[in-house]
Amino acid sequence: MTSPNVPNMTLDPFTGVMPPNVTLVVTILGCGSSVGVPALKYGWGDCDESNEKNIRTRSSIILETATTSVLVDMSPDLRQQLLRHRSFKVDGVIFTHEHYDHTSGINELRPVFFGSGRTLKIYSNAECIESIKSMFFYLFEDGVQEHNIHDPSNRVDEIDYAKEFSGNALYGSGDLTGNDRSANLYMPYISANIIADRFQIGDISGICFEQNHGHSKSMGIRVGNFAYTTDVVAFPEESFAKLYGLDVWVVDCLSPEVVSNHANIDSVLQWVEILKPKMTYLTHMSIRMDYDRLLQILPPNVRPAYDQMQFEVNNQ
Repeated sequence: MTSPNVPNMTLDPFTGVMPPNVTLVVTILGCGSSVGVPALKYGWGDCDESNEKNIRTRSSIILETATTSVLVDMSPDLRQQLLRHRSFKVDGVIFTHEHYDHTSGINELRPVFFGSGRTLKIYSNAECIESIKSMFFYLFEDGVQEHNIHDPSNRVDEIDYAKEFSGNALYGSGDLTGNDRSANLYMPYISANIIADRFQIGDISGICFEQNHGHSKSMGIRVGNFAYTTDVVAFPEESFAKLYGLDVWVVDCLSPEVVSNHANIDSVLQWVEILKPKMTYLTHMSIRMDYDRLLQILPPNVRPAYDQMQFEVNNQ
């Protein structure tokens, strides 16, 4: 089967390498579209509100090994997602693109870094990094200098509950009292790292590749035999070639109908027929995508994801 959105390529020789005998745990923090399910104004749409698996926060995942945790995107629902996940350890964040529903949770990790002296490292291509720094300039050292904010004379002290966090293991052991409180709480804490085709964060290493997002571009990632490709309507041939030989593929699938900037059910099934991943999960789903209905119409190797879904990918 061929289609303008389905290049027919051979396996790319470099597909991202995990250390041997490392188990990668993938958690779907959210699998909803940019407005979530249910959506304001439109409600549940075609989704059965009695099925909890139709409750979808905005799309994001977390990758974890025994020593490393990496977020992929920071949705506006990130606080809720990490509270559900019951773990706030983040060693780095990979952004797939700069759209609001994938970046606007960037402020939510600030309490985790209160007084810790640590830096949150974010990773993406140059265009995405520049866009994020423009939107959230106050979180970056160079943005602070450029906009002349966070001068000690201009700092506003944090409200009193911060005093209670001082020395708490969750927030680090920094001094959050007296003269040091505002400095610790309001100092920029993010460092940006531009990646072109591969990345290494702790013991999680992989590749990244360009995707067609209709009116813009996004970035897909592959770690070992796992790939995450949200917000995509078509793949350049060289990118599609990196998706052969997967154990698990999490892929964008907004709706049953064709749209200009997201994959739909038919396009995903065409890709699956060519790439033959062992298991495929749909993400970034809209109110048109009822969970039980999808189970009825999809083949057994393609399933809708759901919030808090978790699985392991072994690289042995």
